[in-house]
Amino acid sequence: MQLQFGDERYLTNDGQLRTPLALVFVLALFLRGYLAWIISLTFREDRSRLLQFFYSNTEQFVLTLSVGLPALAVLVMLTQMKAKLPKWVPKFARIAPWLLWASWIADGVLLASLVASNWPHFAFAKAFIIFAWLVAFWLLLYSRHLRRFFQLLASDRHNVKG
Repeated sequence: MQLQFGDERYLTNDGQLRTPLALVFVLALFLRGYLAWIISLTFREDRSRLLQFFYSNTEQFVLTLSVGLPALAVLVMLTQMKAKLPKWVPKFARIAPWLLWASWIADGVLLASLVASNWPHFAFAKAFIIFAWLVAFWLLLYSRHLRRFFQLLASDRHNVKG
């Protein structure tokens, strides 16, 4: 795939692909269990205190971690974006959008079960997560930036210095 007019917004000055902010947002949403886990490790006294604030039981936390596994694979792929890409990265970039959709569907099932278990009660945190989940749907479905980023990454012809 050749670079097209307008593709310069996806490249850094060195000719490397730049990760879109929409992808960072989507990954942060799907990896929120891992982010909460990492932040909880910084607590000195009671490391489980933060996790108990977000998750009422251990099963919810484990389910949130399992929902984030496909997104974690995409994050690992993004860490390999260097001047010379490993051979598996362009191949993996072809299935990366499908992995994000799998995380989105699994996250929707998890959110539906959380809302159903606490139905009469309203919580702003859950409402914010549901709103972010809907924004992720819109981004995955309509974002030209995400689509073009994965096309360029899958093509492995963006490594043009210029």
